Amino acid sequence: SAFDTERYSSLEGYAADVVDICQSLELKNVPLVGHSVSSLIGLIASIRAPEHFAKQVMVCPSPCFLNVPPDYHGGFDQGDLDELINLMDKNYIGWADYLAPLVMGTASSPEMTKELSDSFCSTDPRIAKTFAQATFFSDMRHILPNAVHPTLILQSSSDALAAVSVGEFVRDAIPHSKLQIIAAEGHCLHMTPPDQVDH
Repeated sequence: SAFDTERYSSLEGYAADVVDICQSLELKNVPLVGHSVSSLIGLIASIRAPEHFAKQVMVCPSPCFLNVPPDYHGGFDQGDLDELINLMDKNYIGWADYLAPLVMGTASSPEMTKELSDSFCSTDPRIAKTFAQATFFSDMRHILPNAVHPTLILQSSSDALAAVSVGEFVRDAIPHSKLQIIAAEGHCLHMTPPDQVDH
């Protein structure tokens, strides 16, 4: 009921929520763990209110999903992402069924892929589309050098949404960062080989 399309049309709106939660709970020096675009949401929050955080863990982060030739390969051309967003309007269930296996990777169990697809389908399409647009069309590469906390980047060795080169780009741009590549397929390291990332 608190959803606001304008606020959540950019990643800054989600980062403001993270800061609000930290302020409400009076959190100090906590580790901040984010997955995919949530890593960048967390980074925005940690730059805005650094006193709440001690360090950051980014799981398969992507500061920009778009290919920006000639120097950056985010994974998708503009037309690909436009089609993906248009599919949400035309066939929301079809969009979820297409995206879930892409995110999970072909080696994941059908049960895990279905769980993710069901999760997509249980979200209000209006909210999901706003978040998808903010996710896929944002370019946060410019804020990476502004990170103020030690950062661990966990990168899947085979990820259709964020290649190893993206993890390397993030590592090279963030001060005091370390990249650990984990032999796994898919964009959800915390789900597919959780025993390799829970420590």
